Amino acid sequence: MPASLRDPVAAVERLVVAGLIGALACSSGEPADSRTGSLEVEWTGADTGKLSAPAVAEWCDSLELLELRAIHGDTGIALVFYPSDSVTPDDYPVVSPEKADSSRPSAAVALRWFAETSIRGFRGDSGTVVLEAIGPGAGAGRFSAHLRSATEGSRLRVTGSFKGLTVTPAPRGCAGRPPQGPDESDEPDESADTR
Repeated sequence: MPASLRDPVAAVERLVVAGLIGALACSSGEPADSRTGSLEVEWTGADTGKLSAPAVAEWCDSLELLELRAIHGDTGIALVFYPSDSVTPDDYPVVSPEKADSSRPSAAVALRWFAETSIRGFRGDSGTVVLEAIGPGAGAGRFSAHLRSATEGSRLRVTGSFKGLTVTPAPRGCAGRPPQGPDESDEPDESADTR
């Protein structure tokens, strides 16, 4: 029996971590429109570094989460808010990504950069993200979290802040295809092969 079938929790955990790190890796780089704010972060521990970059905040309706991300060159960070109901100023405890959706309100944190011979990826397992304000051009907050390597167990402590964010809708595919409503179920699948 494949290992992924023997341990479904570990399989889900790997998918969530890959998704957070993948969102950073696949992002088009630094945001270039007027809806961007800024984020600053420093980390110490197994490695030391810092990032100061434009940041964007996107609301994903289908998963009911807010993703904040900042990328500069090969380095990026993502903070994901899992609100109980709607995103409001509050303290969001950082939990492991595989627990975040079922532990609302909570937050997940992922950090990655390219090292000399590999991609270094870390995910949060404790700490707090404080959303101090939300509003057009006024989204602001701060965070402090402990992160663990996604591959070999080393640890980091990150601290940072963000400001000037405007929450925008995430692209339609933020969570794959959203569930179909009763009036959409009869529409043909345009991606289906009709030969």
